[in-house]
Amino acid sequence: MKKAKIIFRTLLIGTLGGVSFNILLFPLPWVLGPAFFVAVFALLGTEVNIPQNFRNPFIGVIGIWLGKSFSSSVFLDFNDWLISILLLFLYVPFAYLMTYLFLNKVRKLGKAESFFIASPGGLLEMVLGAEECGANSKQVGLVHMMRIFLTVFTVPTLILIIFPGSFEREPLWPTLYGSIIDCFIILLIIPVGLFMGKILRIPGRRLFGPLIISAALHMTEVINLDAPVIIFVFAQLIMGSFFGSNMNGLTWSITKLYIGHAVGIVISLGLCMIPFLLIIISIIKARPEAIILAYSPGGINEMGLVAATLGIKPAFVITHHLFRLFIVVLILGFAQKFIYPKLKVIIKNLK
Repeated sequence: MKKAKIIFRTLLIGTLGGVSFNILLFPLPWVLGPAFFVAVFALLGTEVNIPQNFRNPFIGVIGIWLGKSFSSSVFLDFNDWLISILLLFLYVPFAYLMTYLFLNKVRKLGKAESFFIASPGGLLEMVLGAEECGANSKQVGLVHMMRIFLTVFTVPTLILIIFPGSFEREPLWPTLYGSIIDCFIILLIIPVGLFMGKILRIPGRRLFGPLIISAALHMTEVINLDAPVIIFVFAQLIMGSFFGSNMNGLTWSITKLYIGHAVGIVISLGLCMIPFLLIIISIIKARPEAIILAYSPGGINEMGLVAATLGIKPAFVITHHLFRLFIVVLILGFAQKFIYPKLKVIIKNLK
């Protein structure tokens, strides 16, 4: 009963944040509003919590919604995206190295923590890697969470400041209008997507399983979902509230320290992005806003949601982030063989 009260309280705070950000026409109001309000209440000492088992089904809802952005034209569009995707294979290692040097030399973090925190993606993989090497995995996880948190807050805001006339913003209020049959289709896709993701061992299967099925069905024009908006708004509310609740139990001093690391990471990755952004814009016809979102160091579902909110093709952004994650996994595969043993020795000597 106590857990239910805490969840209800968290969602109530999150709803207040969503309504406030929606009225103020902030980007991604039903994620950023709940995240901000819940985080503030958590830091003020209010007990808030969204359990993972409560959140997980709604990740699938987000995946289905993002999958809607994939159409049959994606096959033709992919040729236009190829250059910017290939440049990711240069950007990710370069940004990783620069951010590592910043954390280690400027922020004075240890080599192991710097290595795992500097990654422009792969939160879970980095936390597990830190645990394997004996590094501070809690610090690694929290700083990565704050990196995503800051990216989701700052990137859409900066885009709207730099490109003020690019978007027409209207409040997004949850409505019940839509197809009831599509609601049942969503309920069917989620477990099937999860099962497929588990069988195929897809990373982030809770998001990508339903997303892949939704994308395949929309690209082949089997379905065109028109479910009530309230379903997708509530899923965003859950995700935002979950983000904010990660601040639970943190002191202001620790929070300020970790935010300092996260701010430095976002600035470092952003500066590394600039030359690649200029190269891509000069070669292909792409909106600068789309490239910024595609290369931003945020979570795949968060950046996809930002793209959808700002009128940018989510399929373009999601495809780039999938390749970014793939490159990070490749780097980790190399690191496990050649770098992890050295990090373990360093940590052992420190102890």
